[in-house]
Amino acid sequence: MCYHVSNESDVETLKAEFKLPVDKLEQFKKRYDFNGFEKPFLPVMTTPKSLDLYRWRLVPPNVTDEKAFRFNTLNATNYDLFNRDKMWWKYAKHNRCLVLCTGFFEPHYPDLNNKKNYESWYIKPSEKKFFAMGAIYSTWKGINTFAIVTQDASPMIGAIHNDGKRQPLILKGDAALSWMIPGLSENQIMDLTYFQYPEDKLSAYRVIDGVYSNQIDTNLPQVLDPYGNPLGKAA
Repeated sequence: MCYHVSNESDVETLKAEFKLPVDKLEQFKKRYDFNGFEKPFLPVMTTPKSLDLYRWRLVPPNVTDEKAFRFNTLNATNYDLFNRDKMWWKYAKHNRCLVLCTGFFEPHYPDLNNKKNYESWYIKPSEKKFFAMGAIYSTWKGINTFAIVTQDASPMIGAIHNDGKRQPLILKGDAALSWMIPGLSENQIMDLTYFQYPEDKLSAYRVIDGVYSNQIDTNLPQVLDPYGNPLGKAA
């Protein structure tokens, strides 16, 4: 799953990359490690001409007390998006957005029988500055909140995130633009959730351990430095 992302670029780089103004600049924060459980604000696009800041952790509009809302809604699995027994389908149908980040972290377990010991790995685009992750959103008490859509991991990312073998939905080009088009059918939306970002456009490597630990401050530039030999690094 995707619970930690980075956004190492400042707001001026973001504006220059997408050639768009950014609303709510006071909420934009450059961080090397965003922990989704801290409910940070991240840059989001809902149309090719808009760039805003939404809060990570989708909260439905009918929730009166967020503390009483016990569900983990940082991620939404693609195969559940239109399951009517789940909460996602209305947002997947009408409220889709792209979450922008410079990379994301996943844990790797050398021994799947020992979950106490894990390595931290970082995945980023090898040619671009930003990833665009498919997400869905809800407006709760005037705050736009989102969940990142996840899909089955590619072979390379599955070798890293070997417990669960999931990854965020990373979109590019026409797939990214299509994700924001209103009025798509459920089949069209589901087809987009199977888009596979080219592995030869990814760079993945081990970083300092402890990214998923609450006891360690990993919001440091060093958290993005390679540690050991890259696994499946793009040629």
